[in-house]
Formats: sequence, C-alpha cells, structure tokens
Amino acid sequence: LITILILLFFELFLRLFNIVELQGYDKDSFYKEGTITLHKPNFVSKVMGKKLKTDENGFRIPLSEYVFQSNLESILILGDSVSYGVSVDENKTFVGLLRKKINKNLFNASVTGHTLKNYSYLIKRYKNTLSSFEEAVIFLCLNDIMVNEGVVKKENFKKISHRENENLLIKLLRNDVILKVNLFLREKSTLFNLVKGIGTKTVERYYNYITPYYDNKVYLEEYKNDITDILIFSKKNKIGVKFVLMPYKYQLKNKCGKKFMKPQNEIKKIFKSLNFELFDLSQDFCESSFKNDLILNFDPMHLSEKGHKFVSNLIIEKEIIK
Repeated sequence: LITILILLFFELFLRLFNIVELQGYDKDSFYKEGTITLHKPNFVSKVMGKKLKTDENGFRIPLSEYVFQSNLESILILGDSVSYGVSVDENKTFVGLLRKKINKNLFNASVTGHTLKNYSYLIKRYKNTLSSFEEAVIFLCLNDIMVNEGVVKKENFKKISHRENENLLIKLLRNDVILKVNLFLREKSTLFNLVKGIGTKTVERYYNYITPYYDNKVYLEEYKNDITDILIFSKKNKIGVKFVLMPYKYQLKNKCGKKFMKPQNEIKKIFKSLNFELFDLSQDFCESSFKNDLILNFDPMHLSEKGHKFVSNLIIEKEIIK
C-alpha cells in the first residue's frame, strides 16, 4: 500500500508540474490512404495527453468553433509531430500563435510520423483537392530521411531494423508482450515515461539512431530526389514553397558541437546543390539563452510551449511567413 501511494504521489507530482508528458496516440484518429497515414477529418482525439480537433480535411484546428476564411490567402503547412504540435494546446503551438499574427489561413496538414516522401505526395494531393493555397511551408526534422512512416504503432515499431549495437533493454522492447505493456504504460503513466526516458537515454538514443542515415549515400540521394520533386511540382503550379529545418535536443545538450551537426550539414549541402534556400533554425536554437527549455523534458525533438513561441517569433523575424 505504501509503495502504491508513493507511486501515485510521484505520478500526480509529475502531471501537476508538467515535468514529463504522456505519450501515445489514439489509433482511431488515423486512417490509411494507400500507404500514407492521415488524420481522420472532423475528429476529436487525444495525442500525448492533449485534446485535438481536425476539420473536414483532417487539418488540426482550434478546439473552439473555427472556420477558414475564403477571402484570405492560404498557406499549407506540412511536417510531422513537431509542427503538428503534440503535447501542446493548439493555440499555443507555433501554427496557432501565427494565426493571431498574420491575416492568412494556415492549413496545418502535419501528421505524426510523416517523412519527406510523404510531403512530396501530399503537396500534390492537396493542390488537386484544395487548390486554394498559394504557399507551402515544409518543416523538416532529422528523421525525415527515413523511408518508413514513424507513427507509433506496434506494426511500425516492429519494422525498425535491428542493430548490432542495440542494448539489451532496447531488444527487450521488441518482445510482443513487453511491447504491448510499453505502449499501454506510455499512454497512461508519466512516471513510466520519466523512468524510461532516463533509463533508455531517449534523447541520446533517438539522435544516435538517426545519424547513420546521413552517412548513407543512397538515403541522401533519395532525400535530394524528394526535395527536387517538390521543387519541380511547386514551380510548375506556382506554389511558393519554403523549407524550415528543426534540430534535435541532443544537439542542443551538446552545445551544437561540430561533430553533432553532421545531419544539418548534409541537408544544407543538398539544398546548396539545388540552389534553393533552406531556413535552418538549428543555430538559433543553439544560441538561445534558454535552449534547454525549448524542447520537452526527456523528449528528443518535440517543442515545449516556450519552444513553439520561439519558433513562431523566428518565422516572423526571418519572414518565412509574411
């Protein structure tokens, strides 16, 4: 009984002071369009402990009554869970904050787990189905180089390739029974997420998992091809497209030392070869006096409320969105 009371105390303490977030996604909020995962339209769900709402296109919108204005110019936002704004109320995400600063419709079509190949598909899809946006801003994360979507479901987790340098704990997480327990607890217990975050070194582990992709010429060439495809389509259809690159927390923890910035350097080389501008926010994050507060605790890349406000201000300052 004492043990249970102690665990409950820490669980309530972590939730009360927002020290660590719940994880996990409502599986019923997604659907498949071919091989692409999308958010269901006109749906209310919970993601990482926060209530979310989508419109008739599956775009994230404020929880209160909200409609896009047909007389305004529109901008399509593409990205993954970072730009979707998981674990943060919509009005406090950078997209939500920008709604208050600019007089344009912002279609937040970001979907958890999406990669660069998904963005190439979706910009064409939405141009055909909506045809009402003149600009598109694509928020890139380091894991966009991966081919498979990263929506956290059992079937996707099992797809991740095995590595010789995986520790015993990570290998155990692939066991069916342990995997089910893991997925259940990460959705229900902040204490579990705290222990797992510290015990498995989540921030470091995610960075170490993704960096080898940037040593692989095949993946880099595929990355370049997807960017090229987006640029060609955008130019043909007169869409003003911009790319914004976000850092990982492990890079910030290591003061953005040169050896930790290889992914950004490789991505910048690709954009330079294509003679196209990339808005890399990594250095802005690194130079911030409160850089350790810009990303959620024990999280590899998702922005905190302070991080969303920071990005919102940078987008205005750098005139990424006017």
